[in-house]
Formats: sequence, C-alpha cells, structure tokens
Amino acid sequence: MAFLRHLPALGYRCQVLTTSAFGGDDEVLRAWEPLSLYRWLFNREARGGRAHSAVRTRSGYLSRLGRAFMVPDVQISWLPAALWLALRRLKGEKADLIYSTFPPASAHVLGLLLQRLTGLPWVADFRDSWIYDPLDTYLEQDGWRKRLEVRLEKAVVSSADAIITASEEAAEHLRLTHATCVGKIRVVPNGFEADEMPAPQRPIAAGPLRIVHTGSFSFSHPRRTPEPLFAALQMLADEGSDWSDQLQVVLVGGLSDGERAAAAALVESGLLRLEGVCAREEALAFQQSAHVLLLVDHVRPWSSTNVPGKFYEYLAMHRPVLSLGGSGSVERLVAELRAGVHVRGDDASAICACLKELCARHRSGALSEQVAAVDLRRFHRSELTRQLANCFDEVVKRR
Repeated sequence: MAFLRHLPALGYRCQVLTTSAFGGDDEVLRAWEPLSLYRWLFNREARGGRAHSAVRTRSGYLSRLGRAFMVPDVQISWLPAALWLALRRLKGEKADLIYSTFPPASAHVLGLLLQRLTGLPWVADFRDSWIYDPLDTYLEQDGWRKRLEVRLEKAVVSSADAIITASEEAAEHLRLTHATCVGKIRVVPNGFEADEMPAPQRPIAAGPLRIVHTGSFSFSHPRRTPEPLFAALQMLADEGSDWSDQLQVVLVGGLSDGERAAAAALVESGLLRLEGVCAREEALAFQQSAHVLLLVDHVRPWSSTNVPGKFYEYLAMHRPVLSLGGSGSVERLVAELRAGVHVRGDDASAICACLKELCARHRSGALSEQVAAVDLRRFHRSELTRQLANCFDEVVKRR
C-alpha cells in the first residue's frame, strides 16, 4: 500500500492484511489464498521463490474459467481465510477503523463483511473504477455477472463511511450513480515518492529525439496495445531511412510475444529500441535520459477514469509527456498542467503527425523540458497521505 509509509507519522499504526500468494519479508498478515497453490503448480519460476513482480503466470484455461465465474474476481477465494484472520486479530487488538483498497474488488467485499460483523467505521478506496471504467472486460457486457457486481458496488458505496477515488472522473461517476452518497465521496489522486525520484537533469540536446516508455502494455490491461504507435512509426519508416537519425523510441519493460513480433521490423529500422524488464532504478534512469516520456492507454467508448501512477512519475522528471489514449482523466490533466500533448491512441496518422511535430521542435530547440510552472508538491505521496489521514480523522470522529 503506497500510503503505508507515511501514515505512522500522522498518528495511524497500520496492520496490513494481504495474500499469501506473493512473498516478501515485510511485517504483514498473510491469509492463505488458493492462487498461491495455482502459481506453485503452473509457474516454475514462482515456485523457486523469485519476486512476484518479476514473474508472470501464463493465463490458461483454468485462469480464464476462474475470471469468468468467480465473482467479483479470482481473489474471492482468499476471502474465508482473510475474514477469519482479520476477526481473530480484531478480537485481540483494538482498531479505530477498517480501510480497504481496490483492486481487487474482493478486498471491498471483505471490508463490507468486517464492517457488518464488527461495527467499525470503514473507508473504501477505489484506486480504479469498478463498474463504469472496468479493469475486467467481462464487466463491459450486460449479463448476470455485471448485474451482480453493480449490486456489490452499491452495497460498498452505501455502507462505507467514506469513499475515496483516484480521479475526479471516477468520483463524478459515483456521485451520479449513487446520489444519496454524494457527501462521503472525495478524491485523493495517485502520486509519487519525492525522495525516491532522482534529481531532474537536462537531457542531451544533440542527437535524435528520444521518446521513452517504461512499463508494460497488454500485461497491464488486455486491450492496451502499442500497435497504433507501431503503425505510426512504420509510416515514418516508409517515408525514408533518415527518420531513424531524427527519432528513437525506447520501450523499457515486458512485452508479450505478439508485441515483440510486431516490433521486430521497427527495431531493424532503428526507429525502435527494446530494453526489456529492468530494475526500478534503471527504469528511472531511462526516464531521465528521455526528451519526451510516453504514456499509452487503450481508447474506451466512454471517458476514462484511470490515471496511471507512472504519469505522476513522469511529471517529476520534468519532461513533456506524449499521451496516447482516449478522452478522460489523463487528457484533462495533460491540458490542465500543460504537461505535454495528448493524441487519440487509435489514430496512427495523428500519432505520426505528432511525432513529426515533436521532432521539428526538438531540432529547433523549442521542445519544453519542464512541466509549465506546476507545483508538484501536491502530488507528493506524503501530502496525499495527509489527505487520506484527514479522511480517517473525520470518519473516526463521526463514529
């Protein structure tokens, strides 16, 4: 939990309850989850004890079956052990409130059960939208599952003492959907740890325009794809080989086999460079080396509510952001903060034209290297945790 580091200084001693599916030596309560057995059976690297962030379990038949029928998510199998462990701990140690964070949605189901069984005040935090802008593609289809999860979201929003979202767009959806709960909905955005970010440096002015993306695409969301970007780069490659002297796009992070295959010709042309998975410190160094930082999201038929935490890291690097995606939270923030340029993520021609414009500005020395006059302190996680603690204070005081 990103806020955990700063809560003790604000008067809150926290006991974290999480899953046994992932390792770690931090002092948390770990409730057994069948997912840990699944990973042990089907992921040899995870069985060897490698960190979960570096290991992926392939999505097979059993995984797809679980996603289709386990509601609200496959982590619901964690609920019995987690509920028992939480109640046992609460019986022996006083607590002031319960805090649950989404995703996964099953964490909010646990929060709901604990509130009803203990009477403790409860704060439910939606780091992503549940129903309106779902991470789970099954919820884009009308049917029994969506109807059930709509009822679950309603139960969470109506029962919790406070609801937190990470964007204004997500909060507005909940206000419109749950009109009687408007007064308890507030926004605490994502941000970054100021002391973990390297000091901003000027990128090397000479050489081609260097655009860097850190992170994954389809591994983050099944519909998130670099294909429109690849199509735009191919348009440049088709115009002539000299574009590789003016532009280089660097992808740092894991790619699927399909993404890697689609990138092969562009790598050969010199327009694209693949760096693969690396440590966080190295990824931040790649961000520092960029002239422009790239953010890619999938285009929805609706306004998106998600702002990746990576966006705030990019701001801390004082680099212009090239955002590829649909309308919604990121588009609004890029415009409000004058943080760069936003282009519709499924329009390869528009992306190509934008790349040409960025190259021209780079050649002329007109490419901005800093976010325009923005006080980034409001995105420091210490400040955001203070807002969360204020919410806790209000909830505890009311109860």
